[in-house]
Amino acid sequence: MVDELAKPVNQLGTRPPSIRWKVLACGMLWLCAVAGNLAWAASPRRVILDVDPGIDDAMALLLAFQSPELQVEAVTVVAGNVPVELGAENALKLAELAGAWNVPVARGAERPLLRRLTTAEAVHGENGLGGLELPAPKKALDPRHAVEVIVQTVRAHPGEITLVPVGPLTNVALALRQAPDLRTKVREIVLMGGAVHGGNVTPVAEANIHNDAEAAQIVFGSGIPIVMVGLDATSQVVLTRQHLARLRESSSPLAKAVASMAEHYVRFYEGQGRQGALMHDPLAVGLAMDRTFATLIQPAHVSVETRGEFTYGQTVVNFSLQRTLTSPRGDRDTIGPVIRLEPNAQIPLQIDAERFLTLFLDRITAPPRLATPSPSATGGTAKRSS
Repeated sequence: MVDELAKPVNQLGTRPPSIRWKVLACGMLWLCAVAGNLAWAASPRRVILDVDPGIDDAMALLLAFQSPELQVEAVTVVAGNVPVELGAENALKLAELAGAWNVPVARGAERPLLRRLTTAEAVHGENGLGGLELPAPKKALDPRHAVEVIVQTVRAHPGEITLVPVGPLTNVALALRQAPDLRTKVREIVLMGGAVHGGNVTPVAEANIHNDAEAAQIVFGSGIPIVMVGLDATSQVVLTRQHLARLRESSSPLAKAVASMAEHYVRFYEGQGRQGALMHDPLAVGLAMDRTFATLIQPAHVSVETRGEFTYGQTVVNFSLQRTLTSPRGDRDTIGPVIRLEPNAQIPLQIDAERFLTLFLDRITAPPRLATPSPSATGGTAKRSS
C-alpha cells in the first residue's frame, strides 16, 4: 500500500533533487537550527524524557537535569535495557541524585506492543547502572501510568512539549493511540534510535527500534516533526578513559556516579575493539537543547521494517524522497509512476563531537543544578526549579 504521505508527481516521474538543491536545503536547515537555538535561549524548552535506564540513559537524564536550556516536565520509563520495574527504580534514584525531587517519574509499558522484550544486561550490568549502587529512593513514583503523564502534560502545554524518547518507542506509540490529538500538540520528537548504514543488534537494526518496531512505525507515521538521532550520529561521540579520568577527579557527586557507571560501559565497548563508549542517549538530549551540535542534517522519509525475517527493526531511510511504483500488466508487473514522499524525519549525519563532549563533561562535573532539599527534609513539597 502506498504510504499516506506519498504524493503523485506525474506518470513519467521526475529527476532526483539536484546537488545544488540538497546543499541549499541543508543550509536552510542549519540556519533554522541556529535561529531556533537563539529562541530557546530566552526560555527553557519543555521536555519529557522517555527512558529505559540503562547507563547511557542515566547519563542522558543527568545531562538534562544539569542543562538550563531544558525544563524537564516529566520522566517516563519504558521496558528496554532492563525490565520496567528496575528502570523506574533507577530513574527515581537518578532524579534524587540530581536533586530533581519535583520532577514526576512514571512507570510505563512492561513489554513491546506485539513481541517479546529483549533486555541488555550484558551492556548495562545486572542493575542497569553498571553495578553502581545508589541509595534506595525516597521519592515515590507518580501514581499515573507513563502514557497518562505524556498525554496530560502535552495537552496542558500544547505546542510546547518536546518528547525525547531514548528507549523503545512503546510509551510514545501508546500515547498516540490513546490520544490522536497529540499528533498536532507535540512540538517535536527528538529520538535516539535507528540507523542509515547498519545496526548494532542485527546487521541492519538498531536496538531501540528493534525492540519494538511496530511502535516505531506508529511514531514515524504520526506526522509529528522528528529528529532521528541514529547510530550514524552517535557512533561519532566516544567517551574514552581520558574522559573518565576527568570525571573521577571532580568533586561533583554526579561526575563520580557517571564515572562509576561508565567504567562498565567503556569496558563493554573496548571488548568490541572500540576506543571508548558510544554516547547514544546523551547526544539525543544534546540535540534537543542545541541542534548545532549537528553540522550536517538531512531530511528523509523513514519507514520501519516490521515483517522481515532478517530485517525486522530496520529504519529504511530514503533521502531521495521518491518511490517508484509498479502496476500489473497481464502476467507481470511493470514499473509505473514515480511518486514524491514528504520527509518525516531530519537525520543528523555529522556531529561536532568534541564540542558536545566538552559540554557534557562541564555539565556533569558542575554541582547539581537542581539541588533542592527533599520534601521530607523541608516538611512539604519542594518547589519546582526552572
